Amino acid sequence: MSWDAIADNARLSALRELGIIDTDPEAEFDRFTALAAELLKAPVSTITLIDSDRQFWKSAYGITGSWAEARGTPLSHSLCQEPMTTGTPLVLSDLRADRERADCLALRDLDVVAYAGMPLVLADGFAVGALCVIDHEPHEWTERDLATLSSLAEMVSSMLDLRRGLNQQMLHDPLTGLPNRALTVSYGETLSGAEDTGDLLALAIGIDRLGSLSGVHGVMHGDHLINLLARRIAHQLSIEDVLGRLQNDVFAVLRPRLMDHAEALDLAHRIRGAVCSDPITFHGEPMEVSATVGMAIAGPGIDGDTLIGRALSSLERARIQEEDVVTFVPRTEEETPVRSRVRGALAGAVQRGEIFVNFQPIVELTTGETAGYEALARWRHPELGLIGPSEFIPLAEATGDIVIIGEHVLRAACAQLAIWRSMVPGDDLGVTVNISPLQLAAPGVAKMVRSVLEGAGLPGSALTLEITEKIFVSPGPVQRANLEEIRGLGVHVALDDFGTGYSALSYLKHFPVDMIKVDRCFLDGLETDRRDAALMRAILSIGSGMDLEVVAEGVETRAQRELLRLSGCQWGQGFLFSEPLPADQINLHAAPSVFGAPAGPVVDGIVAAPEP
Repeated sequence: MSWDAIADNARLSALRELGIIDTDPEAEFDRFTALAAELLKAPVSTITLIDSDRQFWKSAYGITGSWAEARGTPLSHSLCQEPMTTGTPLVLSDLRADRERADCLALRDLDVVAYAGMPLVLADGFAVGALCVIDHEPHEWTERDLATLSSLAEMVSSMLDLRRGLNQQMLHDPLTGLPNRALTVSYGETLSGAEDTGDLLALAIGIDRLGSLSGVHGVMHGDHLINLLARRIAHQLSIEDVLGRLQNDVFAVLRPRLMDHAEALDLAHRIRGAVCSDPITFHGEPMEVSATVGMAIAGPGIDGDTLIGRALSSLERARIQEEDVVTFVPRTEEETPVRSRVRGALAGAVQRGEIFVNFQPIVELTTGETAGYEALARWRHPELGLIGPSEFIPLAEATGDIVIIGEHVLRAACAQLAIWRSMVPGDDLGVTVNISPLQLAAPGVAKMVRSVLEGAGLPGSALTLEITEKIFVSPGPVQRANLEEIRGLGVHVALDDFGTGYSALSYLKHFPVDMIKVDRCFLDGLETDRRDAALMRAILSIGSGMDLEVVAEGVETRAQRELLRLSGCQWGQGFLFSEPLPADQINLHAAPSVFGAPAGPVVDGIVAAPEP
């Protein structure tokens, strides 16, 4: 990329930071064009901003017809581009007499005969457009006219600087000073639309366990860590690259003029290496830091927002699959034909009625009473048959289809619960439904939950939403706000698969959780391994001490159930009680048949085999 192209990209970035491209007319700008037209006795005046491929009229006094509705023209019709480029006034008394501009399209299509324009220059030297006056007849502009126009242009430039300063605060991350997501997307729009940029690369760099590190060592150390890692990433970048911060634990890098996929992989791995290069020292104690990277490359017609969304989707997929770097591949050449077909069939599966819900009971371990049911999504394709959740749920997370699937499951679960509650006395029966990070990051999700509950005639207390450790440890601001609003409805929140990731216990003190669901891995060795038994007792003690409900997942044997009961665990869920079943196969009035004599004596937390 030439230095001219780099400079123009910087100018376009400054233009984006104003935040007024494609915005409605504003009185404060319209006053200046009206004043310029009056003082210089011209029928037309505009405040023109020069974008990469067009001119946009933030204010257009005296322009009528289709051009007024369009609020701008292609650059082929722009005279304001010249004073912006040169930084000097452009004064033309009669375009028809100007040999260089006799075929000017502004003269032909806009009836611009006379023109005077002053550049609009920001405080840091970037010219973003011009304030101009136009006449449809020859017009001799006097020195006084030009002095007046220059003074007005300086005032408009000052207004733009003020607007840019205010937007800077809204468009930059307050901790690092880096562009936030909105501004990073804007840079992506600029780079993807500019000429001579070649392929555009977007990287989403997720810092692993950031919430855990901050929870253990304090917020100030977490802030220090973020700034240190921002510098480490920046040292791997070129002058053309853009570094931003998309959310709490995710940075973004944009690179124009990408040569090939190998260059993208090299940059991704170099950034990972820089993040992981040296341990971060807290209070003299080294702490290992790692990163996961998702990347996407812009193809034809891909805008900045879509590109960054693809990089974030790749990051999510990398975290789910526990891979270091994952590339967004639109046509997934790396997939098997069957997996590619599954991906293609997933879109529209809800609308076609292929996604259905099974229910698995959550059982009181002493009495066998069912307290509620977990709603679990299942997919039956007419040709591919039953597709397991371990195959399609991660795929739906990566493609974004999880949002519509999640809402469908929530609606079906609440509707079914309302039917069950009408069949049994009391109002204790509840339902739990998983909610994905993508769902929880969507504005309006709390309103959707409220609508579902009201439509089913259920109180909020009848519903428990299960969240993952990713949300629990490092929620984005939208996710946290949505969770708080959802809990305001009386809905309970459960932390799913507790103990499998990197939860900091301090988060249980501050984060709004009502229940922890202990992952099945803690039950695998419960009957034979004293360490697993001790860990389970510790988790139960934490739950009891913090007034949290504890549900043990994956209960498969009577011995596990008995040991959990004797250890103080109240609730269990697993194949011992029932596999997930369609609603019409569930008997609300029957307790599981496994409740009977203890499986055997318990010695040091280990259940012995029953005597013959």
